[in-house]
Amino acid sequence: MNGNPTPADPGPASPPLHPRWLVTSGNFFFRFRNALFPVVFAVVLLLFRPAQFLHSPSLDRIAMSIGVAIALLGQAFRLTVIGYAYIKRGGRDGRVYATDLVIAGLYAHSRNPMYAGNFLIACGVGVVFGSPWMYFLVIPFFAYVYLSITATEEQYLLGRFGASFEAYMRQVNRFIPDFRGLRQSLQGYRFQWRRALSKDHGTVFATLTGLLVIMMWKLYWIYGWDAKGAEIVRLGWLFIPLLAFYVVIRILKRFGRLNEPQAFGG
Repeated sequence: MNGNPTPADPGPASPPLHPRWLVTSGNFFFRFRNALFPVVFAVVLLLFRPAQFLHSPSLDRIAMSIGVAIALLGQAFRLTVIGYAYIKRGGRDGRVYATDLVIAGLYAHSRNPMYAGNFLIACGVGVVFGSPWMYFLVIPFFAYVYLSITATEEQYLLGRFGASFEAYMRQVNRFIPDFRGLRQSLQGYRFQWRRALSKDHGTVFATLTGLLVIMMWKLYWIYGWDAKGAEIVRLGWLFIPLLAFYVVIRILKRFGRLNEPQAFGG
């Protein structure tokens, strides 16, 4: 599926798709969604302590590698989505709002690929941290957050786009991508790397910085400075290229060097 259907009149009689309590909580989380991850991350660092997976150093190294890979996969997924078909997620006055029903690019294979990417990042960070609280509290919390936000958006989109959105729901999974026909969906599009960097460099910086902080804090907490100080310092040096990347992208964006014509649809 490609293209952006013409918006329908919202109308007052849109049938409820989800329980009212789920939509209400989704409205709350949507308003504060940009601050949610850093706030929860800070609370986790303050209240919980990192731990080794099953108290095994060797298993923990494997788990941390898997966690980093999951987080990077989620970030790569976000960049891919933005590069091929970007949806403005800013809303209006802190509430869900849309002028188009975007069903092109990866949105032809998942209705919420950005939230799927976000959840993969949250899962990856949780696995790297290693605390059981991450598995039993924080990761389920983010699963609920993205489910409730999605419920709110679906209720809004049903009212705004009517039958077009109903057909879209029937054909495309809510979260888990179905990659069959992906090549056909991307025909007539090119990956806009400038747009991907311009829109998502902050998330790239935050994800990589968060992973570094967790790994350094974990080494210090479990082994101590005397045993792992040199390794902690080596990891700390990685903040320099990360910060340089962020500053350079901000400068390029400020001077319009990342502007690029919108992708054309087929």
